[in-house]
Amino acid sequence: MRAEDAPKRCRVDAATFNQDEWPERNEGPGFLGIGAGAERRAAETSGRSRAERLILIDGDSEDVAVGSVIVAESAVLPRGAAPGTINCTLNSLVIAPKMRGGGHGRTLTTKAARWAMEHMNAGVVTVWCVKPLLALYVDRCGFEYEPPAKASFDDDDGGDVCCRAWAHRWRGEGASPS
Repeated sequence: MRAEDAPKRCRVDAATFNQDEWPERNEGPGFLGIGAGAERRAAETSGRSRAERLILIDGDSEDVAVGSVIVAESAVLPRGAAPGTINCTLNSLVIAPKMRGGGHGRTLTTKAARWAMEHMNAGVVTVWCVKPLLALYVDRCGFEYEPPAKASFDDDDGGDVCCRAWAHRWRGEGASPS
């Protein structure tokens, strides 16, 4: 669910585990609504990319945040995409430490990708991840690995790889992960 629609406790939990995971990004306050309204207005008036914070909530307890992600429009058009295709990225996807290992990463990833396709009209959803998470995105979430465009690709960010989910393939019968 959108962070702004989530119960306060879930927003606080999501802000906390997001900030704990990546303190240098300082994205946790956005889950509390701090700066989110200004972000949205600036995007609307300047034509900048939109971003939406989503929180995965425990199905058994509606006030427990399981994970969070930021879905953001990207100005970068993927190779092979038709002009005008909207590309959204899944940024800062994190599962609460006490909830890891239960399939929640897959659930959050697929729900966030579907959300981007349905609510932001994304034709493609992109994830940049570290190599050990490649199997999660490709094998369990239905993303496709995209090799670097150049053989001499300069990997300056510690091994991140690119995966994409193309909306037209997900919308095909049986193509979207369940």
